[in-house]
Amino acid sequence: MPKENAEPSASGLAVTAKQNDAPPAENANHKESDASAPASASASSASTTPPPAQDDAEEAELLERMRGDAVGSTMFSSRFILKTVMKLVELQPESSLDQQLEDDLCKVWDMSVSPEVVTLLLENQAIDPIMYSLLAGCEDVRLYEILIGLLGNMCAQVECAELLTCNHGTMETLFKLTNCMDTAMLIQLMRLFQYIMAHVLSGKEQFAVDWYICFAAFENSAQNLGKILQQSVSDELLVAALKATNAVLASCALVEEENAKSTLNLKPFAKVFLVPELCDGVNSAFLRLMRDDQAKLADEEAGEENEDAEVPAAQDSDEDADVGYDSCGPKITCDVEIIQTYLNICTILVQLPEAQASMDVYATSIVSCLARILQFLQQPLQLIPLGERQEEYLEDLAHIWSRLKYFYHKEAFSNLLELWYRLKQHIDNYTGSDPEANDFEEDEEEEDDAPKEQYVENAFKLLRLLACMVIKAENSDLQEIGDEKVQLFVSALKAGKEDAIFSRALECLNDKVAKESGQA
Repeated sequence: MPKENAEPSASGLAVTAKQNDAPPAENANHKESDASAPASASASSASTTPPPAQDDAEEAELLERMRGDAVGSTMFSSRFILKTVMKLVELQPESSLDQQLEDDLCKVWDMSVSPEVVTLLLENQAIDPIMYSLLAGCEDVRLYEILIGLLGNMCAQVECAELLTCNHGTMETLFKLTNCMDTAMLIQLMRLFQYIMAHVLSGKEQFAVDWYICFAAFENSAQNLGKILQQSVSDELLVAALKATNAVLASCALVEEENAKSTLNLKPFAKVFLVPELCDGVNSAFLRLMRDDQAKLADEEAGEENEDAEVPAAQDSDEDADVGYDSCGPKITCDVEIIQTYLNICTILVQLPEAQASMDVYATSIVSCLARILQFLQQPLQLIPLGERQEEYLEDLAHIWSRLKYFYHKEAFSNLLELWYRLKQHIDNYTGSDPEANDFEEDEEEEDDAPKEQYVENAFKLLRLLACMVIKAENSDLQEIGDEKVQLFVSALKAGKEDAIFSRALECLNDKVAKESGQA
């Protein structure tokens, strides 16, 4: 069984059903069917055409015997599952996990993607032997990985999440495991946190409140999450940790907000989560995940990446046929979900009132991450055609920058200006669909393009953001960006100089030009 393949999925269940040959009930039923074979053969010789009703009844009876103690509509043996789980209480701290038990536990882990199997486990209090093994069982990280992965699958049902979070001792055990630096186990632990938080529909569910109280009370809980993000070189773990951090932050923020006027007296959200380790870890993990393909290839050759990991080879710069520009340097291959996850985390943290006092400490690293996103959007087909995903990126970028007081960063400003320039070019060249053209003459890409007004709105949003950055910048050097883009930028500011922000940005640029002329 693949170590990390514990995430519930229909396809995973299908594979499990095919691979599972362990349930003893099937072996016993095979013996019964073999014993009845001669009788069936003689009956067949006596009458070659049995009545259809009798044939169906025999088939149903045979199927029922073959199912034996199967769980629900599955072919998994409940006896095998429960017997395997109960073996956990026999493990001793000094003992090692033998191969047979490991194989059986992996099969149960695979089976747990079935809701019927999870129900069986919950009805038979399977969490107790699992937690016993994590507390007092053999200290084997492979065992921890299997059991945490099993709990993660079980938490697909909210009943399991409620049982885990209502016991402070159980939650403390799970939080302590964040100190373990075994990558495979931590991946499953991060997924477990994510699964539990997925059930928080509002901040008033009791298990969500219990989680918040436990997490806030456990020493260094947020710091431990941050250390995982800071120290890991496994991309898979960093992705899982970022998703878990996003789920925990979003859910706990909801809990605090909806219980602010209650008598619970919850520890303030900012005191729990606004810690240097977590803030720095989120930024460093994101920058690692956003490294270009050449850097990933170098990491693989250096032995940092798993030997089985597939890293795309570095590609030469490509040209976007839509607007005729070259892509920026080595290609950045990244799951777009990770970008949105980072933006979600960043949005939650920067909007905290307590964050403003320490924002100067984190502004540089945050803006470096934003610059990387802007560089990613310069790649072909990442910005144009403009869609919902791109608009969400730009909206979040503008909001985060506003909370950073429009912190000026040369690379970020240059990348932002490049995006605005490309949107402006697309607006100028926008043709839309010709109502007189027939279906054969219409361009397929143009049909899928967003309305021109959408481009205008987002270009204006970026222009306003650029103007605010110019106003706040103490030293904005535009000489290295390119005359055409700067001139177009200045012309756009002049065209909208009735706007106070655009007018102020023009004054700042003129003052800078005057100072440079005087120094010359």
